[in-house]
Amino acid sequence: MRMHRNFYVLAIGILTLSACQSARETVQNGPVGWGYVSPRRVPPAVERPRTSVNSPIIVNPAALERIDSLIVDFIDAQAFPGAVVSVGQGTQVVKMAEYGTYTYGGQRRMELESLFDLASLTKVVATTTATMILYERGQLDIEAPVFHYLEAYNTPERRPITIRHLLTHTSGLPAWRPFYLDGIVSREAVLDSILTTALLSEPGEEYVYSDFGMISLALAIESVTREPFDQWCSRNIFEPLGMKSTGFRITGIPDSTVVPTELDDYFRNRLIQGEVHDETAWTLGGVAGHAGLFSTVLDLSRFAQMMTQRGNFAGMEFLKSQTIDLFTTVVDTSFSTRALGWDTRNLNDEPSSAGQYFGSRSYGHTGFTGTSLWIDPDSEVWVILLTNRVYPTRDEYERFRGIRGSVADAVYEAFFWPMPE
Repeated sequence: MRMHRNFYVLAIGILTLSACQSARETVQNGPVGWGYVSPRRVPPAVERPRTSVNSPIIVNPAALERIDSLIVDFIDAQAFPGAVVSVGQGTQVVKMAEYGTYTYGGQRRMELESLFDLASLTKVVATTTATMILYERGQLDIEAPVFHYLEAYNTPERRPITIRHLLTHTSGLPAWRPFYLDGIVSREAVLDSILTTALLSEPGEEYVYSDFGMISLALAIESVTREPFDQWCSRNIFEPLGMKSTGFRITGIPDSTVVPTELDDYFRNRLIQGEVHDETAWTLGGVAGHAGLFSTVLDLSRFAQMMTQRGNFAGMEFLKSQTIDLFTTVVDTSFSTRALGWDTRNLNDEPSSAGQYFGSRSYGHTGFTGTSLWIDPDSEVWVILLTNRVYPTRDEYERFRGIRGSVADAVYEAFFWPMPE
């Protein structure tokens, strides 16, 4: 069994890192709430929650400990070489842990500061959040046709497409295209194809999870803000939330300090590390509305805390609660589980990456590289799981299947066991 390090915390204050006393001193000083403070640092929490949270909030510590064995078992099965996890309720972080290494047999261990390629978490943490902010400012109308903001959509076929259609993946646009296989390897050629490709259906008629739609939405945001998408997101999302390690990374500059993704032997012909894994985002230069964002579990914990506190963070109103409700509520269950940008928990019998216990109003998203974020707004419970499951190849998904839901179930059991009827 691979060695791993656990960090259990129950902290209230501004989200920072600080040195702590030795492990022996920590144990002698006794537990804080249900667990122990990390001997190395105090992982994050923000100010006191607006809603009351009973303390201790963990009723089943064994369920949290089960997360450790779950993840290590998946590492041993070579579903991924390493992972980090963060669990909280409201502003209180109750568990942070890091497991395994960057690569199988490698020496570099996962850390809380390890930088991950978030893949499609980009769609919610960056693109959807940017849309929420611009919606509140009156700069972007989600019911308006996209061509009001993006001239390329001013064609007979695309004029009916609205911002809402892009957010709910009902625009009629295709899901994606492996451009590199067709020799389309420049930013200009990729964008031209995305902005001119024929629709698969009339807008609003069918659900097709589409990277093209979120790429288009980021272009519309650039048109509204008159600023590069990555720079605008940094100034208006990541910096205000103190997400100091979060951002997009330009392509062509590998970085061995970043968690690696795939050993690419089909397009870029090298280990992808420090550059976006998604081929389309890579061809676009590393900045796109569907993929390209990198972050740490520490930064994403800040984001989750803000969302569970209904837009409040460190004494400021980052988003209005009504906006969060609007964007995280499922739009039409006859189409899909999608809200506006966000996904919601699947309530039928099919397995969900949110597990079986997260509430009916839960929302979240997953990423192809092995990332996920789920939030239950009613209980304020949230869980973040970051892995590099595409290392060294994307072809072993069956080994990875099930870990997200299993971790989510363990998280919920830790807070609410025995489960209510």
